Amino acid sequence: MLNVKIGTAPVNWNNEDVPDYRPWTEYGQMLDEMAEAGYDATEVSSQFPADPEQAKRDLHSRGLEAASSFVALNLRDEDIHDREADRAVERARYLRSLGTDVLIVADSGDERRQALAGHVSAADGLDDARWQCLVSGLEKVADRCALEGLRIVFHNHVGSYIETEAELSRLLDTSDPARVGLCLDVGHLLFGGGDVMRVMGPYGARVQYVHLKDVDLEVLDRCRRAELGFRDALRLGIFTEFGAGGMDFDSFFAALENQGYSGWMIVEQDTTRKTPMESARISREYLRRTLGV
Repeated sequence: MLNVKIGTAPVNWNNEDVPDYRPWTEYGQMLDEMAEAGYDATEVSSQFPADPEQAKRDLHSRGLEAASSFVALNLRDEDIHDREADRAVERARYLRSLGTDVLIVADSGDERRQALAGHVSAADGLDDARWQCLVSGLEKVADRCALEGLRIVFHNHVGSYIETEAELSRLLDTSDPARVGLCLDVGHLLFGGGDVMRVMGPYGARVQYVHLKDVDLEVLDRCRRAELGFRDALRLGIFTEFGAGGMDFDSFFAALENQGYSGWMIVEQDTTRKTPMESARISREYLRRTLGV
């Protein structure tokens, strides 16, 4: 049986990619609902207070801990590597104060790739020079965060330049495994046309953090046929409560168990047609039934 830790994320309540999707849930209420829905931890977002000691008190008063935090960086352009690394280090220091040791890093993407989400072709990717720039920048971020006591995990993300299975494979093949772990987001991989189990074969050992999602295949098909972008897909409910979509959780959990995975599993749905609280409870109960955790 998997020995994992289950957390959630503020994006399930307040999604900064589509801030107009629903009324914003106030910070304190959001933490209350996370705890009430049965979670022991959360990722940290921009809603949290600037003072990490205050954030720690807010979490601990509800029986929550900090799992990590997400930062999207543009490492494709070498002339801003230092600036982007500074942003990562600032977030790493905040997380270290909260008692966690991992930072999630993704490519920032751009409006062009946001519009191509879910229907990216090989011609839509980076050239060799920018690939090399991205990888070297990512390793620079890893080295600087390591000095702060944090490791980094790279997050495959729809609407970014590491969306497709081929793009993720190239990044993992060309980056140093000792410096760059993988935060595998199964929902984003499916959305981007990838195969979760095919990725787990050669790269399962790189998985150090997991974002769990399920994908509504009817919405996905609609988005592909209409060539809709990432934000449109979020508004249509591309991600759904666990067990209601096309994600093969049983096979994925078995593959993680075979790898001896024992890290975080973060329930991260992004948007839902239900209330955030109702959605959070449904997916948490699904994990109790299927994993016994």
